[in-house]
Amino acid sequence: MTENVELMNKYGPRLQYDRNFKGPRQRDRSCTDVPCLIIFLLFLAGWAFIAQYALKNGDLNKLMVPTDMFNQKCGIDSSVLKKKYLFFFNLDKCIDPLVPITGCDTPQVCVESCPSQTFVWDSMKNKDFNELKRLLVCKTDADKAAIYSKSDMQRAIDENRCARYYIKSQPFLNRCMFEFSDQLCELLPDSLFRNRRDTASSMLLPGNWSQELQMQAMALSLQSEAQARVAPQTSAKQAPVDEKVGQCRRQQINSAVIKEKMMQTNTRLAKMVGNLVAHFYNGTHDAQQLGEEIVEDLVNSATVVLTTLILTMIASLIFISVMRWLAGPILWISIFGVLIGLLVAIYYGIKQYTFWKNTAAVPQHALNLQSQLQNLLQDSNNWLYLSIFLCVSFVIILLLVIVLRKRIRIAIALTKEGSKAVSTVISTVFFPIFSWALYILAIAYAIGVGLYLATIGTPSFLMVRRLTESGEVTTEQCVCQGPAINYTVGAACDPNIFQQYCYINQRLESCIQTTCSFNEIDNPPFVQWSIAYNVFGFLWLSFFISAFSEMVLAATFARWYWTFKKRDVPYFTLTTAFCQTAAYHLGTLAFGSLILAICRLIRLVLEYIDSKLKKYDNAVTRAILCCMRCFFWLLETFLRFLNRNAYIMCAIHGKNFCTSAKDAFNLLMRNFLRVVALDKVTDFLFFLSKLLLTGGAGVATYYFLANNPSVIQLNHKAVPTTVVVIAAFLITSVFFGVYSMAVDTLFLCFLEDCERNDGSPEKPYFMSKQLMKILGKKNKLPQRQRRSK
Repeated sequence: MTENVELMNKYGPRLQYDRNFKGPRQRDRSCTDVPCLIIFLLFLAGWAFIAQYALKNGDLNKLMVPTDMFNQKCGIDSSVLKKKYLFFFNLDKCIDPLVPITGCDTPQVCVESCPSQTFVWDSMKNKDFNELKRLLVCKTDADKAAIYSKSDMQRAIDENRCARYYIKSQPFLNRCMFEFSDQLCELLPDSLFRNRRDTASSMLLPGNWSQELQMQAMALSLQSEAQARVAPQTSAKQAPVDEKVGQCRRQQINSAVIKEKMMQTNTRLAKMVGNLVAHFYNGTHDAQQLGEEIVEDLVNSATVVLTTLILTMIASLIFISVMRWLAGPILWISIFGVLIGLLVAIYYGIKQYTFWKNTAAVPQHALNLQSQLQNLLQDSNNWLYLSIFLCVSFVIILLLVIVLRKRIRIAIALTKEGSKAVSTVISTVFFPIFSWALYILAIAYAIGVGLYLATIGTPSFLMVRRLTESGEVTTEQCVCQGPAINYTVGAACDPNIFQQYCYINQRLESCIQTTCSFNEIDNPPFVQWSIAYNVFGFLWLSFFISAFSEMVLAATFARWYWTFKKRDVPYFTLTTAFCQTAAYHLGTLAFGSLILAICRLIRLVLEYIDSKLKKYDNAVTRAILCCMRCFFWLLETFLRFLNRNAYIMCAIHGKNFCTSAKDAFNLLMRNFLRVVALDKVTDFLFFLSKLLLTGGAGVATYYFLANNPSVIQLNHKAVPTTVVVIAAFLITSVFFGVYSMAVDTLFLCFLEDCERNDGSPEKPYFMSKQLMKILGKKNKLPQRQRRSK
């Protein structure tokens, strides 16, 4: 009994508040929007059924079927029914990050089997003609059939109609990939790893040939020498060699072999970067060299980059912690900096307007971008319009600062409170990692189900004619008989029947330039609806994950605000908020995310309709679709804002979605000016903070690399600096995303606090003393405490 009296004396206002305001207390909550949760669970069950159906009936091999340079599906189209593997003349050219967009710039043909041995024309041209012709791989069977002598073979290879070289390959996803023997080490004595490199280098091929081919030639030479060494005639030396062979896999694999593999990896990465640079940089050799230098710089500076990013993460945490003292100065300096910058821009615009108005300039008539830009800069009217716009912007911002100066002070104070909240519950800054993991799982699940669904159905084929290299349609007269008598170009066909009954002459020679080619997979109606179901499921689930993350953070920061003495905040506040959200409010999250998913689906449908109607080029249709797309974009933006605040109110009070959304909207509308001031002020402040930390990381990295050349040798200091800047911006965005959620939550709590409480002992304010000072409010002490003072 005495203990209860002491608690009432110590925490009287707080306990009295808890009795009157049941929102923040977890034990007074109940499950919200249960019907929506049931619908969501049933929807997920249906999605799981579709996934099971897709896995059972789908076949990803249908999507992995390669296509050759003549747009023929290997092993499927009529002309390549027995050729299911794709062979690349030069696989090096496929090591390019833009290959999915630009394609692999090398001849690609369908073959019956991947090469089982290495072929090098320049070193094997003295072999038997029939053997060489058997090993030859050409673009078409006609090219190979037209070879009757080695001179014909040389001509075909020089004209790139046949491959000059290839390496022993193994099929991977029906594509022939290089194969390097893992048994090579067992055939080489230990001394070869040290002493035979120079001998083998004399066997290397010309420098313009691929490194893989050079390495294979070196391997062949080393292998042949190793076999000669272990011949029976040298049985006296067999034991030392066997001993070295036994040590090869155990000792050398960790040094020379792994180092060689790393060299291959770096070379491939350098080639990939070089190919990427080649698209924007003139000169293939220069681009390749630049790619190698970029990769070398990235490898050499990896330690510096990682260290800088770790320091950026620490700096972000420290920055958020000290924002409680620096938020005001940073914001006011930024505001006056923007105003001064506008004044300078206005002065420069007026100066340019005066100059070009009194200067006769001849416009540039060239159609390039530089000439058009110069014409814009020489037009005095453009400078006049720009100056007017800047003047209006300056006046508006200045008036807003004057009118909203008190509300800006409130925003600064709330920003400081957000800093305190994040610093107190530091685990919140790492909570987005959990959301990312869920996002990745959702994306992988949706993509996997979608791919399997896309393979369910009957493949359709069309009778088509090939295009020449100049893009013209071939004119081959392909005549079909028997079951294929009705086959015409552009009509449906069957590849097996086409191959048996379609010919180009009386000698029954198969059609070459006309084929029965794969068109698409005709999905049945159920599969089409399942694909739409899968798309909507991904939208709903992704919005649900985002909503769950927002409500957990909102509940955490709301618990911090509604704790009267902030030092009494529970240690596992984030864990408690997580369990509270999962136990009571999943239905609310399902309801809010469903609304956003429907809105996003409508936008996707409008984009699809717009893409289909572009060919009609109807101005009225385009205008209507543009208005509808703009409307639904604005609607989705508003719904995201409303949902975010509804989740915060649900975290505070524990009410359902509709009630929380209504309360949040009414509360925000009653404090509209405060909302505008806080939203824009905090967004601007967070942007400046991210810019400051990102720029600081980039400048520090460049300064360290420039002033310590003896520590790290680099070709381009901008390479690691660019990586640091991009990664630092992403890191700071994560930290300040949590910070933004904290400020939004505390803002709604602050508005709720102002309306529900009056500072009396029964209803004390929970806001900080700084906020009470700005608003001219204070808490009245209980009568017993006033007497004790």
